Amino acid sequence: MNSATDLSEPIVDQQGTTLLDLARMVSDSGAQDGIELSDLKSSAANELSRFGDDLASHLAAHAQVHVPPAYQLRSTAQGQVAVIGDHPDKEKIETYLNNDTRLLKWFKELEVLFEIQRRLELDALGESMQGQVFNLGMTSLGCIAFFTNEQ
Repeated sequence: MNSATDLSEPIVDQQGTTLLDLARMVSDSGAQDGIELSDLKSSAANELSRFGDDLASHLAAHAQVHVPPAYQLRSTAQGQVAVIGDHPDKEKIETYLNNDTRLLKWFKELEVLFEIQRRLELDALGESMQGQVFNLGMTSLGCIAFFTNEQ
């Protein structure tokens, strides 16, 4: 079996490094003023890929959840993560993710990271973040982050 697709052992990754990198960029006194959006996008994409691999491997190994079918995740007002829409493993995904504090924290950090990125993008266009809601999709091609307008 190809080691890249062998999910018998879940991948364990260190989450949150991109937020630490972002904090270092902001506090680095030798850096230029402001944050380069391209650097932020690159870091966010890397962190998203790592999270997607880690989440997929843990759900496969511990909850027997596989993609396809794809699913969409979003934060709730109660601080948890919910599967949006119908999915045959909705309860398993929500239970596992909300009980794994490492993955839940990592999801929240990704949400903040992508909200910062989105705010920078919209500010450049003179638009507001109002109504913008972070979503994370798990697909057979990998993990994607996107925003929906909930106004």
